[in-house]
Amino acid sequence: MSRDDSKEPRAAHVNEVLQQRAQSLAQEANEEVVEDLISVLLFRLGEEWYAVNVEDVREIYQEYVVTPIPCVPDYILGVVNIRGEIISVTDIARMMRLGAFTEDEGQATAIVIQNDDCTSAIVVDEIGDILDVPRDAVEPPLSTMDRSQAEFIAGSIFIDGRLIGLVNKDRVLDPISADTN
Repeated sequence: MSRDDSKEPRAAHVNEVLQQRAQSLAQEANEEVVEDLISVLLFRLGEEWYAVNVEDVREIYQEYVVTPIPCVPDYILGVVNIRGEIISVTDIARMMRLGAFTEDEGQATAIVIQNDDCTSAIVVDEIGDILDVPRDAVEPPLSTMDRSQAEFIAGSIFIDGRLIGLVNKDRVLDPISADTN
């Protein structure tokens, strides 16, 4: 075997390795890296699904005793004592004029949400998954939505073919904080 014959297989191997690296780098460049994600907690009210930003959720409660209080709006079910802190319990479905939770249906799960001014436990029919969605996937609320409901929705997200309303937690907590001042 001559020196030229030994260089040919080696050169072919080097070219093959370089082509594989080029293809690998091209594939990595094509894959989208979504860095601006928001985590949302899905929940159901009646037959509709909604979401709240996970950053706004303090905890989820399933067993609690509501103490009714007089002279409050009908969407305030009462208060609960969570480790010494008195927190209002809000029927978000009634607030959004979607119907109301009835005690005949059993104990509802409560999602404790908060902002700088207020904390409240909102009752929901069912808790769903926590999902990460691109921030730019959040679209404005549908214009066909009833005005009384639209004010409580910050945006819409399409997830698995379903339209999910992203709850505007500041708007939900605004009347509660106003009622407590």
